[in-house]
Amino acid sequence: MMRQIAILCLLLLSACSMVPEKPLEDYQLGQMQHLQQKKQWAFEGRLALVDEKDSVSVSIAWQHDEARDDIELVGPLAQGRVKISVTAGRVEVDDGETRNVYYGESERVVAEQLGVDMPVNALKFWVLGGNAPEQTFVEQPGGFYQDGWLVRYREMQKVGEWLLPKKMTAEKDKARIKLIVDQWNFP
Repeated sequence: MMRQIAILCLLLLSACSMVPEKPLEDYQLGQMQHLQQKKQWAFEGRLALVDEKDSVSVSIAWQHDEARDDIELVGPLAQGRVKISVTAGRVEVDDGETRNVYYGESERVVAEQLGVDMPVNALKFWVLGGNAPEQTFVEQPGGFYQDGWLVRYREMQKVGEWLLPKKMTAEKDKARIKLIVDQWNFP
């Protein structure tokens, strides 16, 4: 009898663990637009960048204010740390050994330094769940198309009074960005 109860309990517990967790809420672009007014924010998470030539998986810490984006990328087991600071027309890249300053389009500079596409100027809007305001876009279920990228939000999370992205992807040709945000911060 005790053996049957134990087996029944195991079956019930395993059945509970197989039930997929439902996302908090579905993504709605219209509900995200108010977040674009935020002048300062930061997040920590995990980032994967892939294209036909290379792939990079890193931890990411991104701090944004009106004039500057500071992005710190750290490889697996804390190997390879790169700090990227982006301001208008200027990108500073510090790998811990050398610090270089580049002038020009940030997307080109970051792609050259990382070896894969990362549209920094648009991504600072996409991470908040919205489209970049200076470019046209086409809304899609769960995301939108913008500048050739298909941006999708896989999971949302409640942060204080706001609903923010937890998991997002962006794909263009053979390039793919996958971001998981572990923690948001709004000063």
